[in-house]
Amino acid sequence: MRKWLNGRPNYQGPPLVFTLVWLVYLVFPLVSLFQLPAVEIVEGLGAVLVFVALYICGYLYERPRLVAVLGLLLIALLFCLKFDATGVYLAFYPSPIIGQLKKRRDLVVGYAAMLSFFTYVIAHFQVYNDQDMLVQLLPAMLVMLIMPVGFKLGQRSKELRMKLNLANEEIARLSKNEERQRISRDLHDTLGHTLSLITLKSELAEKLIGKNPERAAQEVKDIQMTSRAALKQVRELVSGMNAVTIGQEVDHAKQILAAAGIVLEQRGDLATGVPADSGDDGRSDPETRSSSPLIENILGMCLRESVTNVVKHSRASVCTVELRREPGRLRLTVEDDGVGLPSKDEAAAGCNGMKGMRDRLKLIEGVLTAERLDAKHGTRLVFAVPLVDKAGEGG
Repeated sequence: MRKWLNGRPNYQGPPLVFTLVWLVYLVFPLVSLFQLPAVEIVEGLGAVLVFVALYICGYLYERPRLVAVLGLLLIALLFCLKFDATGVYLAFYPSPIIGQLKKRRDLVVGYAAMLSFFTYVIAHFQVYNDQDMLVQLLPAMLVMLIMPVGFKLGQRSKELRMKLNLANEEIARLSKNEERQRISRDLHDTLGHTLSLITLKSELAEKLIGKNPERAAQEVKDIQMTSRAALKQVRELVSGMNAVTIGQEVDHAKQILAAAGIVLEQRGDLATGVPADSGDDGRSDPETRSSSPLIENILGMCLRESVTNVVKHSRASVCTVELRREPGRLRLTVEDDGVGLPSKDEAAAGCNGMKGMRDRLKLIEGVLTAERLDAKHGTRLVFAVPLVDKAGEGG
């Protein structure tokens, strides 16, 4: 049965087993039904079987859903007329099915039919004159009127989560394509010229072997130096392709800052000394990790570049790294007590390192803010990245 339902792409309701469980409450109208004469019992059982069939079809099939709702309300009305106003409880069955109606016209018709059913029952049995009956039925009617709205909102939320997942997958795909293009550009820019130079020098050395051996030997030495430089470039490119995490970069920052005689202070989610986004294996905790490793990788690279700048240019004695998860965003702050930025204009324009960090952040709609702590010293870099909370996906 589960395999059959999973093969139905249009079915978006609850599991069939969950749907069938509620049929147990038909025992109450059945008890009243078995107190009637035999002929009426047979007719009543036929109506109950039709009721069950309409109820199941209303859940499983989209096309006859409105007909199922109207049929269920009609049978509920017949039970009310045959017995008493308590037959209104049968409207609990079509109520969630109304919430599954996709067309607005069908939704309005189904909702109006149920509202008309309640109005007729109240007027026919003069429920408003019976205080006990009013207290008994009115809350149930309100719940049945609210159920389609709640079901519709739940479906809408599920659809939005599905669209969000598709959007995240598309972003991840585009990011991979962008990374491939970047690698291609880096290989072309860094290695293309070097390999061309090696080719030219090797051809020149071949021609000079017989005419000018000393010059040929010098060209061979140049080829060796150029090939070593190319090998170093390849290693740098490969190391740049490896994904990093904020936790790993914090550990790396400890080492490089300690070697430079700079004290590292950790705040926010890093205050415990163990990065909040890092587990025992160096991977991110789901609570602070973004929807994909892309955000964490880019923030890790930005943290690496920031700490490198602190070591090279700041002449600071203390460097503070703060990571905070705020509503809708992740904020990483790198602060030092060094000489500070030369001017506000430079902070706005940024050096090559700052430009590179801003270019990375653009991929994830992030923003870099650079500022002086005061008029004399200190620099603060704030990396703010928007986040999408996925905690509720499983619901």
